[in-house]
Amino acid sequence: MITRYALEFILHAKDSSPKIIKNALAEFGHDLVVSEAAEQKESCNYKVNMVTEDPALVFDLCSQLGRIRSVKVNEGMVG
Repeated sequence: MITRYALEFILHAKDSSPKIIKNALAEFGHDLVVSEAAEQKESCNYKVNMVTEDPALVFDLCSQLGRIRSVKVNEGMVG
């Protein structure tokens, strides 16, 4: 059995862009969507949604890019 996790979080990263974040996370999961958070245009907040087998690895990488907040993790099993 493989455990997969659906992650949803906000990443505050000043020197970044959706493309940079997506490129950094691409190898760690699938169904990856990175978009600018609608809160404030100048805030450098990006909404990240993805499915991964190792959330700790994703969060470790993201913590190097900026500050993580509003985390939601849903666990699911795959055959």
